[in-house]
Amino acid sequence: MSNIYTVSQVNQYVKNMFQSDYLLNKIRIQGEISNCKYHPSGHIYFTLKDKDGAISAVMFAGNRRGLNFTLKDGLLVVASGRVSV
Repeated sequence: MSNIYTVSQVNQYVKNMFQSDYLLNKIRIQGEISNCKYHPSGHIYFTLKDKDGAISAVMFAGNRRGLNFTLKDGLLVVASGRVSV
């Protein structure tokens, strides 16, 4: 019989895998901004996409301080950050 895991256990396992991967902790991704939403908290939620895929992303309010342009749908950007759960 196979083990049954909780959602939290799976999320923690995946998070640990991402944290141990150097490439995913310092990554630059080029893509087009879509579904860009400025939240009252100061965070910016958006999707980075290309012709074959999409990644959900967030820029936290504390990281916005140095941003000298407005993110908007259709903008081609190079985003740097880390992949996480």
